[in-house]
Amino acid sequence: MLHNTGESWIYYDLIGPPEAPVVCMTHSLTSDHGMWAEQVPSLLAAGFQVLRIDTRGHGGSEATPGDYTIEELSGDVLSVLDALGFHCGVHLIGLSMGGMMGQVIAADHPGRLASLMACCTASKWMGDTELMLGRIRAVRDSGTLESIVDANMERRYGPGFRERRPLRWEALRQTFLGTKLDGYFGCMNACLTHNVEQRLSQVAAPTLVLAGSEDPTTPPEDNRLIASKISGARYAEIAGGYHFPNVEYDAEFNRIMLDWLDEVRG
Repeated sequence: MLHNTGESWIYYDLIGPPEAPVVCMTHSLTSDHGMWAEQVPSLLAAGFQVLRIDTRGHGGSEATPGDYTIEELSGDVLSVLDALGFHCGVHLIGLSMGGMMGQVIAADHPGRLASLMACCTASKWMGDTELMLGRIRAVRDSGTLESIVDANMERRYGPGFRERRPLRWEALRQTFLGTKLDGYFGCMNACLTHNVEQRLSQVAAPTLVLAGSEDPTTPPEDNRLIASKISGARYAEIAGGYHFPNVEYDAEFNRIMLDWLDEVRG
């Protein structure tokens, strides 16, 4: 389905019983709603509706030109939720850029979320800025994401994942390459300028922060910092996980996710 926010067309996928509680899922840079494929069956079996939203410039969503902010991208999510009548009580699960959006929504829009699960993310950009700027230059110079895709895949998944699940690995690689260039540049700016750290004390929604122990992009210390800033937040870690433990360690991720949702669903 497509929703017009007034600034862009945003694609979303909503499945599950209409009366069931809603889990909204927001994805990483250069992904789309398909990155949550390993979670959807478990969530449906547990009795949830699942709402997956493609961030601006990704998947089926329109790419508007110019720099974006995490606040703007969060506004797109809220616009979809409003259009669907989900004004409160939503459980949000976000990874990486999606987790940045979840933090902003929880901090700046009290009452909107029933819970937040922020995965493999950061409260502000603390990564290798020169690496990221080099990627932007490489994409601008080549006019394609092909120039950076393989290095990114190596940081997202641990050694051996490609051999264990070659079809899934290739599907995720093709999704990366399918990201619109305006969306890539706009969202890169959003991630590099993101900083919600000083506002995390405003988060009242129950929060679980989850990291991969081997994640080179948003390492455990970035995620522990988030948990330390939110009153009552919990921290969990998947041993051996890189940046996408929901894909590579899906059984453990799903166990943690369902235990959390069972506790906070009310």
